[in-house]
Amino acid sequence: MNPRTPRIVRDPALSLATIASKLAPTATTHQTVKTMEDTDLQALMARLELLITRVEQLKSQNGLLLAQEKTWREERAHLIEKNEIARRKVESMISRLKALEQDS
Repeated sequence: MNPRTPRIVRDPALSLATIASKLAPTATTHQTVKTMEDTDLQALMARLELLITRVEQLKSQNGLLLAQEKTWREERAHLIEKNEIARRKVESMISRLKALEQDS
């Protein structure tokens, strides 16, 4: 490696502002980078707030859908029971009609 070639070290602790200040330590550069960082951070926070809001909406919607599903399942069970009662009554009527037919 050429001693004049800068060595790139990947350190996650180094911020963009720190790197920029080492490359060109001027107040303007530092202020520009800080403004960019603030803008990026604000944009990220805004997106995060939107995501949190969306998650809350989806949780609420999911709760409503689960409640509707429970209601529909209960209604279905009730209708199945009524259908079974009606089926038995019809079978009973058919049996009585057959018995009457045989008697005559």
